[in-house]
Amino acid sequence: MHDECFSSRGWSVVKKVAPIAKKHAAVLAGGTALALHIGHRKSVDLDFFTLKTFSVDKVIFDLSRLGLSLKMLDKGELYVIASIDGVKFSLFTYPYPFVSDITEHRGLSVAGIVDIASMKVVAVSQRGTKRDFIDLYCILQRIPMPAIMLNMVKRYGKESINAIHIGKALVYFADADSDYEPEYLKGQKLSWDRVKSYFRKNVKSLVFSLTA
Repeated sequence: MHDECFSSRGWSVVKKVAPIAKKHAAVLAGGTALALHIGHRKSVDLDFFTLKTFSVDKVIFDLSRLGLSLKMLDKGELYVIASIDGVKFSLFTYPYPFVSDITEHRGLSVAGIVDIASMKVVAVSQRGTKRDFIDLYCILQRIPMPAIMLNMVKRYGKESINAIHIGKALVYFADADSDYEPEYLKGQKLSWDRVKSYFRKNVKSLVFSLTA
């Protein structure tokens, strides 16, 4: 896996938080998980998802005992978001199982690319960030949309997939345009205009894949 996508400080935090994630059967997904797989950009977030419910206060207590700088950013009944030594950490109860192979790496359970892909489609459909579009673009250079669609059906159910809404979201860049540019790994830099052009050119075929 591409360990260079994460900073040395980030890996120091991983070493401390990995046992907490394991305790809750949590899986690392999101941009960092994808970057570990394909090595396209650097990432600074640790986003964990678990099928289990958990005590938010107990997780916060466990984090406070790591001996690291802890700053709470947000919390709710089913999630905790914090900054740990400057690394963003989140743990969510997520009712949709991971169905592709999970990779064990440096104490982490890392979601498979197809599972990450379906979550990126959902993120884009909810006014995704520039990073979400770029991540999905990179995924689609490796995995066809029909494979992602099958994953979405398994996880979310066919009735929850609104192909028209997703199609509109795939070419809605007004919010993402003002986002900051991600830091790419060497030789991986992408043009934002190229990413947008790809989705505009292929949106019909991508949406057809969702309805086929």
